Amino acid sequence: MPESWDHVDALILTGRTIQAAQAIREEFGPLSMRDTIEALGERFEYLRDTRPDEFAVNLDGYWDGFYS
Repeated sequence: MPESWDHVDALILTGRTIQAAQAIREEFGPLSMRDTIEALGERFEYLRDTRPDEFAVNLDGYWDGFYS
């Protein structure tokens, strides 16, 4: 399963949140929008804790412009 997150992680790390949400739905099956956004948020937090130096965007404004 870790390799399933590789593509999603790359999108999250580069600040492409909408594409990351789409990739989560494609990779992990039919999820509701709520479940997709929850998974995205949880993965973001995991990456922020484990790989903070790999983010290509400023973490302070990461979610600016992302509305669900």
